[in-house]
Amino acid sequence: MKTKILKNSVVIGLVGSLSLGVFDASADLEVSASVQISATAEFHAPLATHGSWIEVGSYGRCWRPASVAVGWRPYSHGHWVWTDLGWYWESDEPWSWACYHYGSWVVDSHHGWVWVPGIEWAPAWVSWRIGGGYCGWAPLGPRGVVVSGPSFVFVDVRRFHEPVRPTTVIVNNTTIINKTTQIAQVKQETRNVGGGGPKKVMVNEGPGLATIEKASGKKARQVSIQEAAKQTPVPTEVARKSRESQGKDKAPGEQEKPNPGQERKQAPKDDTLAPPAKPGGPDKGEKPRKDDEVKPAPRQPPTPDTPPTRPLPPDKGPDKGEKPPKDGIKPAPERPPAPSQPPTKPSKPAPKGKEKGKGGKDKEGGKDKP
Repeated sequence: MKTKILKNSVVIGLVGSLSLGVFDASADLEVSASVQISATAEFHAPLATHGSWIEVGSYGRCWRPASVAVGWRPYSHGHWVWTDLGWYWESDEPWSWACYHYGSWVVDSHHGWVWVPGIEWAPAWVSWRIGGGYCGWAPLGPRGVVVSGPSFVFVDVRRFHEPVRPTTVIVNNTTIINKTTQIAQVKQETRNVGGGGPKKVMVNEGPGLATIEKASGKKARQVSIQEAAKQTPVPTEVARKSRESQGKDKAPGEQEKPNPGQERKQAPKDDTLAPPAKPGGPDKGEKPRKDDEVKPAPRQPPTPDTPPTRPLPPDKGPDKGEKPPKDGIKPAPERPPAPSQPPTKPSKPAPKGKEKGKGGKDKEGGKDKP
């Protein structure tokens, strides 16, 4: 049954005048809760928690939602809000900020409905049909793909303002399809939105407010596109990166990161810490200092200084070859006192019993020895 629904849900053609390719590549105004997407890769991480990324034929890397019922289709769980840019699709599906306001949808024979990423923002990417008391819409396909009757869902125009659910929409009803005609799709216009001057924006006018109010007999609530977009939550990380890319103020608690290319050099607080600049610039081979550091004065080679000495008496001076003390002050050398007389050798004692007498004669026993 699922295969039968998928086969009958869309007719693919190559009618360029009705395809998504008639729109410009980008618009000047970004109103999706201050979120600006610059590359399709920015969708990968936020949507990975709500589905899977798969390769689908010529469409390349596409996203398929998880935990959806059999027969599920986009733009069937939410409600329509009238804004100054036409009908805005508001949904409480956690990925609605991306898949209903960027990119396009297409049915794959194997995977079912898959989302093809795009970076252009719009209140909703749908085509409209109206007539016979019914109003219907269908997701616009990628460039070159045109959807026809079987891909539309319809509601009684008198209940257009009510919440849309899979159980309240009419799918693939040939009778209703034949009673309705296709009307304007999403188009690009130049409008003054939010008081910022004329800019290019995407407009999803559809059946028009007057047509719906006349058919339903009810007055529709009107809001600004900025107010409507705020009702669709955007992941915090996506919003933060968008603010950084646009150079907007940071959210509370976030600090501005300095731009290395625009850092200003800071003068040292103490002028004595930084040496005066040389006329010819820094010495060759000297490494450039960081802006937030104080460059110390270059180390100069020590100059030989004569250590101070204590005054010495005029008749005294340092001995030759004596090493100076470590503290640089050389004390006066201590010299032994000079002897008054030169030392003499002791005389040998005379032999016992012999005595030299006058005239050089030896005496023995008191007698002169011949």
